Amino acid sequence: MAHDLKTGDLVLCKVGSFPPWPAVVFPQRLLRNDVYRKRRANCIAVCFFNDPTYYWEQPHKLKSLDRSMIDKFLLQDAASVSQEDLIEAYRQAQSFSSLNDFIVDRFKEEDRMGELQEELERERVKSGEDPFMSKADSRKRRTTISKNSSSSKNKRVTPKGEESVSVTIQEEGDSDYDGSQIKRRKRSKLDRSRRVEISLLLRRRLQQNLVQRESVPLKQDILESHRLLNKILENLDCDPPFFDINALRESKLHKLLKVIVNTPELNEFHATCKEILVHWSDIAAELKAEKMAAERQKQHPTDQPTTETTIV
Repeated sequence: MAHDLKTGDLVLCKVGSFPPWPAVVFPQRLLRNDVYRKRRANCIAVCFFNDPTYYWEQPHKLKSLDRSMIDKFLLQDAASVSQEDLIEAYRQAQSFSSLNDFIVDRFKEEDRMGELQEELERERVKSGEDPFMSKADSRKRRTTISKNSSSSKNKRVTPKGEESVSVTIQEEGDSDYDGSQIKRRKRSKLDRSRRVEISLLLRRRLQQNLVQRESVPLKQDILESHRLLNKILENLDCDPPFFDINALRESKLHKLLKVIVNTPELNEFHATCKEILVHWSDIAAELKAEKMAAERQKQHPTDQPTTETTIV
């Protein structure tokens, strides 16, 4: 078990019936507000690999995860694991280079790069901080450092290569989009090299916000879901396509949109989901044909084409 954990440390976190999952100890000051509100005494925040969620846990219940453990899992244990998501989580943990890069990627996925810019203008996000430090304590610490620093630090320089892919949506509780958003679409193209990963994240986030819940979606979940669906719309006409057959085969994002369309309580999302599904109709048909062919093969695995011999 781990006790003296710092931000940026890799750990294994056990949640419910899920297997221990690779995660990163996350600085509280950079948590989303909805995550921070769930803060618990004597707990620190971790952010999972290959999963958009965060979790609050007591340090003694977390297990430190080092490189040798990751390598052992991928070389030996992965063969007996049926959860591809878990294997991919270990792969991402193996590729972990720095807390700064991890947080930049996570903020891009959450469309929060605007919030991170001020932090990056001061310095890179460093590992090794106290994971119990609250947002208020972090602000006090920054204020003290700022007062003791030279005035030259007031000069702000935008970090090279850091571009926000976020699309601003109205914060007033109105889920409708104004026309100015359409003009911003060209700035919010997604990274095609990560299309499968991003498709999986989109599906999980929409599923958690709208489908896998016991209560009515919160305002922030509805706003985020509109933004995520709009993000999909913005990337439908890419050439080559962003949401290609591999992305939809792995993520099953089209199936989730059908569930949303068939849920009367989510009628405000129906028009957008239907528009997306129409665009994906050919790919969906191809995937359905693949599935039917695979099922036929399972039912008749030894069937071989017959060869007729003509007797003269």
